[in-house]
Amino acid sequence: MKPRIVIAIQDSNRYFAQGIQHILQDYLQAKGYTWRFVSVTSEIAIDLMVCVKPFGWSTRLNSHRQNPGDRRLGTIIIWDTSAENIRHQHGPAVLSRKVGPDAVVRLVEEMFEQASQSSLEANKERVYRSLKLTPREREVLQGISWELTPNKIANKLSLSVKTVSTHKLTAMRKLGFRRNSELYHWLRNGGLEFNPRTLF
Repeated sequence: MKPRIVIAIQDSNRYFAQGIQHILQDYLQAKGYTWRFVSVTSEIAIDLMVCVKPFGWSTRLNSHRQNPGDRRLGTIIIWDTSAENIRHQHGPAVLSRKVGPDAVVRLVEEMFEQASQSSLEANKERVYRSLKLTPREREVLQGISWELTPNKIANKLSLSVKTVSTHKLTAMRKLGFRRNSELYHWLRNGGLEFNPRTLF
């Protein structure tokens, strides 16, 4: 299942903002994504920001994301000139008000492609790091992926709960995760292959 895309549009031109919203809805629906439009002041992590000027967009975009490097898309700055849309490699995308819907779609497709590439590279890095996990760390992660409590994992592996916690934290550090939710998300999405002969 594809993730939900959270979008915020900030523009004083209500008609232009509604046009962008309809273009994005049609595009995401055709691609099989679900979406949600939120206000810029929302407490939810924003995947795609469309705004007139960079009024602190980078902080807003990532302020509530658990892993700020895990940006799905980015930012589109609406420019009030007739210049063509320009895609910046590491900054926001710039879109003229004069371009048509096709230009918006092309720009969003580029953003999805770039986000997909970044995600693939991050995944490869995590798989490489996962090869460095000890057999015991793998067993603890397998227990977590089966939604067992720390007590049940400790009983199955004949360990103390504190030792289970230590193995989990060490594995998280090796994999580059800072929060439990990042680890759980990775495990739910098949991030680690398990040996079928283990205890679980």
